[in-house]
Amino acid sequence: MQVFHRNSLVAIGTLSALLLLGGCNRGDNMSAAQTAELTARVTALEASLAAGKTRLQYLDDVTAIQKLQAKYLHSLFTQRYENIPALFALDKPDVSVEFSDSGVYRGGDSVRGLYKAFEATRNAPGFFLMHLAVDPYIEIAKDGLSAKSHWLSPGVSNSAKNGSSWIWGPYYVDYVKEDGVWLIHHSNLAPLFRNPYAYSWNDAPNHGSVNGQLNVKPDEPTTLYRPFNEVKKEPDMFRKNPGLPEPY
Repeated sequence: MQVFHRNSLVAIGTLSALLLLGGCNRGDNMSAAQTAELTARVTALEASLAAGKTRLQYLDDVTAIQKLQAKYLHSLFTQRYENIPALFALDKPDVSVEFSDSGVYRGGDSVRGLYKAFEATRNAPGFFLMHLAVDPYIEIAKDGLSAKSHWLSPGVSNSAKNGSSWIWGPYYVDYVKEDGVWLIHHSNLAPLFRNPYAYSWNDAPNHGSVNGQLNVKPDEPTTLYRPFNEVKKEPDMFRKNPGLPEPY
């Protein structure tokens, strides 16, 4: 990409110089047709350069979003919960977090309170959460100021109360860009299953709950979580899952 920009700039500079010389000495050096051809080539190169800059910005944004998601999951896994609120767009009134049947924590104060409550898990021997985020599908808005995404998350957890569990399912995450920095706007982990390790996801009698395990109450009911022990009884069991984000 850098080579493309450098070569394009050199070409534009060369053609511009030729146009200038042609304008000064048209009678001796360049015909009107040659001048028009060079003008068209300069215009085309400028358009190509602009498209390259747009593409480079898109790649920078995608990389920044992936790093942001990785920062969130690393902080969650290593129990550095105090680092998480700064990754969210806390100034947005509708900023939100949701996971499994947790309910929706909406607003900056609720998001801060949620991860403050998570700090109690540091005192629980053997407790951990490990959520991966793979196969990212990221759609960035035309204005470059927001993005929507779909990730798949194979995960595990352990606690003295619930033992070891599998937690696998999709992440739906929206982002906003503020002052050149990408932040999480909405985050929802909606596992297909979160069953005890001792059972297969098909045979688990239930698929667990996180509701009420933290000393903080959600602002709204759960939206997407439909565990496998329920949906396996239905045809077309993914009909309520959102599709991949569309260009916008």
